[in-house]
Amino acid sequence: MYIGSNNITKELEASRAVDIISKQFKGFTAFEGLGYWNGQAEKSLIVEVETDNEDSVRAVARILCQQLQQEAVGIANIGQMQFIS
Repeated sequence: MYIGSNNITKELEASRAVDIISKQFKGFTAFEGLGYWNGQAEKSLIVEVETDNEDSVRAVARILCQQLQQEAVGIANIGQMQFIS
């Protein structure tokens, strides 16, 4: 998921986003980056989740939109992850 800065405050609410995401997924990777929306640069949170349940990802993205004042949250389906031990 690609989560931009709050549309009202212009601040990245990474800890709030992680709190919301962690209620649905036990494991994920999150890191900050610089994204662009409508031609404007903004701080962004990139979250990688390994799941077969795309509906749960969409549901979390909708919650993030509402809770973090987002016009949209991006979702990319990258591929299957493997754990090697």
